[in-house]
Amino acid sequence: MSMKSGTFVLAAGTALLLALTACGDDNTASSESSSDQTFTGAPVTVMTIAPVDTAAINQPEIHESAKAAVATINAAGGLGGHEVKLITCNDGNDTNKAADCARRAVSEKAVAVLGGFTTNGATINPILEDAGIPWIGAPGFSANELGDKNSYLLLAGGTSFAGIAAKAVKDGCSTISTVQYDSPATGHSTDLINLGIRNAGGQPANVIKVPTTTTDFTSVAKSAGESDCAILGLPNDQVVAVAKAGESVGVDTRYYPLTGALNETVLSQAGEAMAGATSASNFVVASDPAWDAAKSASDDVDWTGVYNQDTWASYQVLADVMQGHTDITAATVTQAMEGAKDIDAGGLMAPVDFTVEFTAPELNRVFNRNVVYTTVEDGKIVQDGGFEDLSPLFVQ
Repeated sequence: MSMKSGTFVLAAGTALLLALTACGDDNTASSESSSDQTFTGAPVTVMTIAPVDTAAINQPEIHESAKAAVATINAAGGLGGHEVKLITCNDGNDTNKAADCARRAVSEKAVAVLGGFTTNGATINPILEDAGIPWIGAPGFSANELGDKNSYLLLAGGTSFAGIAAKAVKDGCSTISTVQYDSPATGHSTDLINLGIRNAGGQPANVIKVPTTTTDFTSVAKSAGESDCAILGLPNDQVVAVAKAGESVGVDTRYYPLTGALNETVLSQAGEAMAGATSASNFVVASDPAWDAAKSASDDVDWTGVYNQDTWASYQVLADVMQGHTDITAATVTQAMEGAKDIDAGGLMAPVDFTVEFTAPELNRVFNRNVVYTTVEDGKIVQDGGFEDLSPLFVQ
């Protein structure tokens, strides 16, 4: 493998474009437990960080995922008999607010930060690491999340770009295009995509760069349609726009949205235009019974959304590794995570070993390299086979 230093870290920036959704609430702290629950220990605090009510990226359902997870844990007696108090912190897509979230986690003695979504991991994680607070399920966009010892990723992040590209070749795509916004991260994500294509024996992708001001995607769809398959690294609305534009001009190409962009929101808007589309996830498909507990806990969350899934799964990991512990602190959670093996978040993901780091440069905290591929059949997202390990694409 021959890749520039920084390639993997910067490539993840493209995935930020996949997270544009609606708006939401503000910073809150709550217990999310029933009044008749009895606890044997003092309350412990956790935090989930996500932007809401901003002009750009908004992820309010992540906070709802965290609330549902905490309510479920408390209903089962809490963590080692301790009631869990949740802080949902809005970083506002702002570095200063993100730092405030991290400092609040420190001042309120949070035992962990869990899941979430932020573009400000480089600001948040050094503060958490200095305080000894683990971040379980960090979204993994910054070098700090990918490399710092307090970070325990559940998502493969940019590594899944290579997996999706390799899958496209194996599916018979002789010619492949990538459709991405024209940004500094485009070249780096293309490197990852071409890494996957090359490992599967294919030819480099044709790169289609889309200006961020684009509103008419007809020409983009026509260009993508010149290839057998198109890998889409765009936000939800733009994935829909490309697919619908292609449908209107008779384009016959198969779409491979990057991780996070094949969800119920996209399907409900694109309809038949996304038939046969394929992507990848670190978690089993949302229709799997393993998600029943999450669905029972909240019907206000799209459980096909990758960061909603990651947040719920992070709380399951916390509950799993702390089972049998009564001393719940940031230090004991960290100690438990350092020794945790065969953790599958209640069957949501392939078993993960947190005791062994990944050997690929700059990706050492990417513990979960196993993905399932998902595809659209009869208007539904279905799982295509079992988990596959992406490690061989990066370690040669």
